Amino acid sequence: MPTVDVPESLARPHRLVRATRKALRRSQGAVDTRGRAEVIPLYVSRPLADRALRIMRALLTEAESLGYTVETQTDLQRGEAVHTLAIVLRGRSFPLVLTERTAKVPYEPTRRTERNPWTPLPKCGEEFNGRLSLGAPAKSRYQRSYSYSDGARWTLEFRLGHLLYDLEYLAAEAERREREKELREAEQRRRWYVAVAQARERQVERRRAAFLVEQVKARHQADEIHAFCRAAHTRVHGASPAAEELDWLRWAEAYTDRIDPLCAPLATPPDPPASREALRELLQAIFTPTPGHSTAGGTGRRPKRKPHSAPDQANASALSMRGQGRGSFMWRW
Repeated sequence: MPTVDVPESLARPHRLVRATRKALRRSQGAVDTRGRAEVIPLYVSRPLADRALRIMRALLTEAESLGYTVETQTDLQRGEAVHTLAIVLRGRSFPLVLTERTAKVPYEPTRRTERNPWTPLPKCGEEFNGRLSLGAPAKSRYQRSYSYSDGARWTLEFRLGHLLYDLEYLAAEAERREREKELREAEQRRRWYVAVAQARERQVERRRAAFLVEQVKARHQADEIHAFCRAAHTRVHGASPAAEELDWLRWAEAYTDRIDPLCAPLATPPDPPASREALRELLQAIFTPTPGHSTAGGTGRRPKRKPHSAPDQANASALSMRGQGRGSFMWRW
C-alpha cells in the first residue's frame, strides 16, 4: 500500500496545482473549477481551497513518481465540451474530482425570493460541512468504483494511498477481463472455423454419396436393360427379328452404354459450391443437440445455467447470431 505525504505548504507545486491556484484568484465565494480546462476540478469552500490543492499536489506527484500519467482531458458530450482530470495507467483513464460534502440546512429566503411571491420556496438548502471527498465524478462509469473522503476516524490525507491502490487494482482487473475476452473470442473463432470446416466436409461427402448412389442405380438399370435385350434376342428361337424390333434393340443397347458408368473412366465428381445457405443448414445440424441427448449427467435434460454465468458462445448462440453485432464475422453467415 503506497503512502502519500501531504506537504504543509504549496512549495514547488505541480503544474496543474499552479494553474488551478492561478484560476482561483479570480473566483469569489465557493471555489468551483469543474467546468474549466487545464485545471484541477474542485468544488470546495474558500477556507478549504488551500488544503484541497495540497492534497492534489501530493496525489498527482506520487502518481507520476509511480509511472502513471496525469493529464487533463476534454470530451464532447451531447454537443458540450466536458473537461476532466485523469490519472492514466495501463492505458486506462481514471477521472478525478475533489469536492466538499454538503449538509442540508433550513432554507433562508433572499430578498429576491421574498419580492416574488409566485416562486415556490424549497424546504431546505445546502451548505458545506468541511469534509472533503475525492473520487470519480458523478455520472461517470467509475462513479462508485473509487471514492474516499474525510471520516470520523481518518482524514482524506491518510486515504490517498488506498486511492492509488484502487486505481491499480481496477486497471489490472480491466486488463485481465479484456485479456479473457480476447481469449474467449479467439476460442470462439477457432471453434467456428472448425465447425465450418466440418460442415464443408459433410457437404462434399453428401454430394459424393448422392453421386455414387446415382451411379449404382444407373449400373443396375443398365444391367436390366442388357438382360432385357438378350431376352428379346433369344425369344424368337433362332429366327431373325423384324427390322423395327432390331432398330429398337440397337437403340436400347446404345442407351445402356450411355447410362452405364462403367463404360467410361470413373472420376470423383466436382465439389459443390460452398454457399451460405448450404453451410448454414449443415451448421444447424452440427450445433443443434439431438433429441434425447444427455447433457446433464445422463438425465436427458439441458443443464441449468448458473446465475450470472456467461453463455457458451461456441454453441448454438454462435450459429443463431443472437447477441452478435453486425460487425461480427458470424453475423454475416
